[in-house]
Amino acid sequence: MGVGSATGEALDQPVLSMVSAMCLIVASLEEYSPMRRTKIVATVGPATAAPEPLRELLLAGVDVVRLNAAHADMATHSANARRVRELSQALGRSVGILVDLPGPKIRSGVVAGDAVELLSGQEFLLTDRDDGCGDEHRVGTTLANFAQWAQPGDDVYLADGAIVLRVLAAVGNDVRTEVVRGGTLRSRKGMHLPRAEAHVDPFTDRDAQALEMAIAAKVDFLGLSFIRGPDDVERVRAMLPKRGPRPALVPKIETAASIENLNGIVEVADAVMVARGDLGIQMPARRVPLLQKEIIRRCNAAGKPVITATQMLESMTRSPLPTRAEVNDVANAVLDGTDALMLSEETAVGQFPNETVRMMSEVAESAENWPRDRVDPSVGQGPDRDRVAWAVAHAAVEAAEDLGVAAILCSTRSGETAHRVAAFRPRVPIAGVSANSQVLGGLSLVWGVQPLLIADNPDRNEQLRLAIAAARGAGLVREGDLVALVFGSSGPRAGSTDSVRIVRV
Repeated sequence: MGVGSATGEALDQPVLSMVSAMCLIVASLEEYSPMRRTKIVATVGPATAAPEPLRELLLAGVDVVRLNAAHADMATHSANARRVRELSQALGRSVGILVDLPGPKIRSGVVAGDAVELLSGQEFLLTDRDDGCGDEHRVGTTLANFAQWAQPGDDVYLADGAIVLRVLAAVGNDVRTEVVRGGTLRSRKGMHLPRAEAHVDPFTDRDAQALEMAIAAKVDFLGLSFIRGPDDVERVRAMLPKRGPRPALVPKIETAASIENLNGIVEVADAVMVARGDLGIQMPARRVPLLQKEIIRRCNAAGKPVITATQMLESMTRSPLPTRAEVNDVANAVLDGTDALMLSEETAVGQFPNETVRMMSEVAESAENWPRDRVDPSVGQGPDRDRVAWAVAHAAVEAAEDLGVAAILCSTRSGETAHRVAAFRPRVPIAGVSANSQVLGGLSLVWGVQPLLIADNPDRNEQLRLAIAAARGAGLVREGDLVALVFGSSGPRAGSTDSVRIVRV
C-alpha cells in the first residue's frame, strides 16, 4: 500500500506499518451500519437501561443516547451515562450522550399505579399540591399558584396534549375542570396552560441538579427545555466550566416565544431541536409541519445541527410495525434536511426498541437516496464567522465530488472542521478524526460524520497518516482510493480550517 498525492507524489515518510494496530477504533460492529447519514437519537429508560438491552440498542444503530432528566433521579442518569461510555468503548464506537434538562416545563404530578384513565365528560381536579396521590379524580401540578393563572373557559392540555381539560372554576389552590378529550394520564407528563410559561423561572432547581450531573459525567450535549430567546441559552452557557469539556447546548424550539426569536436562538445555539410535541400545543397543529421545515432550513443555512423530535414512530411503542403516516413523517424530516431523528417513549418504555431503531434507520437511509437541493450554509452568516474556514470546507467538498474521492477525512481538534464540511451535505462519506474522545462525542450528532479515534501525535503528517489508517480500518477507504484530507494549520488555535490535501491511499 502506498500513500501519495493525487499526482502520485509521496508524503514525507513511508506509509505506516501495522495499520490495524495504530487504529484505535477497529472493532466488530456486528449489526451497526455506518452507511446511514442521518443520525438517530434514542431515549434510554426502563426498557433499555440495563446493560444487555442498552448494548442491543447501540448495535441497532443509535448514534446519541438521550437521558431525560425530567424522569428518574440523577444517580440513575449518572449510572446510565457511565454504562453508555463503557459499552460504546467496548463496541469501538463513539456514541454521544445528551442530557435533556427539565426546564420550566409544567408537568402533572404522580398518579397511582403510574397510569389512570380519564373519560370525556367527567369532572377532574387540578391542584398545586403534588402529594403523589393522583388518581382518576385529581392530580397535582409542578406550577405553584396554578389557580391564579387559570380562567374559566381556558383549555388545559395534559399528557403532552393528548388529554384536553376545560377550566370550570378556580377554588383556592384547586382548579375544577371538565375532561373534553379523555385518555391515559401517566405520572409527570407535560402540561400546558395558556399564559403560564411567562410566569415561571426558565431555570429550575432540578435543572441545576441535572446540569451538575451532566458536567460531572462529561456528557456531549445539553437539551434546554422551554427556551424563549437567546438570553436563556446564554444563561446556561455562563454556568458551564470555563476549562475542560463543555457540553454543546441544544435549545428546544417548543414555545411560541422561541418561534418569534428563532434567528437569535439559532445564532447562539450549538445545535437545535424541533420539539414538535409542545410546539403543537402552543401553536396551531396545522402550522407545525411548516414550522419544522422553516427551523430545519434556518439551521442548515447556519451550519448548525438540527434534531427532529416527538412521536416519530410512536405506534411502535406497542406495535412491531409503524403506521404508513409515521414512515412518511420520518422520510419527510430527512428530506427537509434534518441532521438527526429522535425517539422518546419508543425506546424508553416501548416493547420494540431495537426494531424501532432499525425501522427508523431503514427509512432514513432510503430517503437519503432521494435527490434534494443543497443548502449553502454560507448564506446569512454573520461577520463573526470564520469565512476562510467555511470557504475551505466548501472547496474541499467541491473537489472531493469532482474527483470522486472515497471519503473526506476531517482531522480536527475542536470538531469544527467536520461540522463545516458536513454542513454542505457532500455525497461522499465524511469522517471526523480526532485524538479527543470528547470531540468525537460531539460529532455523533452531526449529519453524515463517522467519528474515528486515533492516537495523539503532534506531527501533522503523522496525524494525516493515522487518519487514513483509521478510515481504512473502518472500511471507508481501500488501497488505491483517493481521499480528501481537510484540516487546520498547527498551532494553539483550534477550529481554523485552512487546508485541503488530496492523496491516494
